[in-house]
Amino acid sequence: MYKSAVFPFGVSLSEGGRVGILPAAEVGLFLKGGEEATFFLIIDSGAAVSALPISDAALLGINPEAGDQVSVNGISGELLRGWLHEITARLGEETVTLPVVFLESQYAPRVLGRAGVFDKFIVIIEETKRRSGFLRGKESQSVSRILDDIEDRYYRIGARPLGNLTPAWFTHAGVLFLLN
Repeated sequence: MYKSAVFPFGVSLSEGGRVGILPAAEVGLFLKGGEEATFFLIIDSGAAVSALPISDAALLGINPEAGDQVSVNGISGELLRGWLHEITARLGEETVTLPVVFLESQYAPRVLGRAGVFDKFIVIIEETKRRSGFLRGKESQSVSRILDDIEDRYYRIGARPLGNLTPAWFTHAGVLFLLN
């Protein structure tokens, strides 16, 4: 059984008919009847926790208002109200527990944040091939060694971290962006 997974980017359609291509992951969520449904979540390394529209709570058999009420800043800076819960999800062949905020908006995007994911996988977003990888096991160890080598060379030539970025930033941030 493979612990790693690779997903193609997702396609989004916004107002005015504009098509966007975004890093996305296929995530299995368990419905109230026990069966699993597939959701496509936008991968957002800037989001501390995952977020789903409030309408998804009913599908999952969750009373959203039974969770802790929180406020979340949207990408536009708009403050959104939501309720924090923990759910079980499947990412590739791995089962994970995710903190999820069910946002009051029916139109909120489905977002896969860092908590419960980035601490368990090395996440690679490969823009040129329009795919995202979630690595565990041998694959993640190989990538971690590559990052260690790059980090060692970078600091051996006298480069200094910027601001609050320390050498640990490279290997513990959880995301590697491969851009050509």
